[in-house]
Amino acid sequence: MKKIVNNIILLLVAVCLFSCEKDNYDAPDCTIQGRILDHNGNQLETEQGNGNMRIKMEELSWANGNDEVSVIPRYLNMKQDGSYVNNKWFTGEYRMTPIEGAFYPYPEEGDIVRIEGTVMKDFTVTPYLTIEWVKEPVLTADNYIEASVRFRRNAKDGAAMPDLSNGILCVSTNQYCGNNNKDGQLFNGTKTVTNDDEGTVIEFRTSMAVKYTGTIYWVRVGICCNDTYKKYNYTDIKTVTVN
Repeated sequence: MKKIVNNIILLLVAVCLFSCEKDNYDAPDCTIQGRILDHNGNQLETEQGNGNMRIKMEELSWANGNDEVSVIPRYLNMKQDGSYVNNKWFTGEYRMTPIEGAFYPYPEEGDIVRIEGTVMKDFTVTPYLTIEWVKEPVLTADNYIEASVRFRRNAKDGAAMPDLSNGILCVSTNQYCGNNNKDGQLFNGTKTVTNDDEGTVIEFRTSMAVKYTGTIYWVRVGICCNDTYKKYNYTDIKTVTVN
């Protein structure tokens, strides 16, 4: 009996050692980084994280050309200035596709990118709208924040232009500012924006006076189109200091 027990123990140890050896892969150490550019070559203003858009990653080298092998996509998050970076990828060939943003759909075939070491990859998209400041955010005498913008609709051959939906004034007490990170009390709900507002001055004002002195507020305006994802195109971010 003792001999049988010893043999079982040796067998279990051998299995454990074999399993450890088979799972001993190097950790992913490749970096993919780049920018999302608009059709004029400017970085696209987005939100921090994946709330405004993301990049779909499909590792083609994993399937090695076998259509029966299912590849589960992974996704890259964005920085709010339209850049991205991730340093935990395995070496391989990937299909990369910007998706779910406030821009005309990127070609379904995406871009094939070989990731090895550190790779830079930019994408160019056509946003639904280009928004510019008319009056940058200012603090009024009664401690409200006011700003105004105008927008231009961008066309793309072969694609229908979505209708306008609404606009928002995003005010935040930290540098991350957008529909996913704002003080909802300072701007309640949304402001109706229509196609006819193109080229006109659209004014925004906080719903209440700002409360905190000695505070920097980060401010931007977003305007949304009525497409599938209903994401916002944005201005860049400005700051307002309350002394």
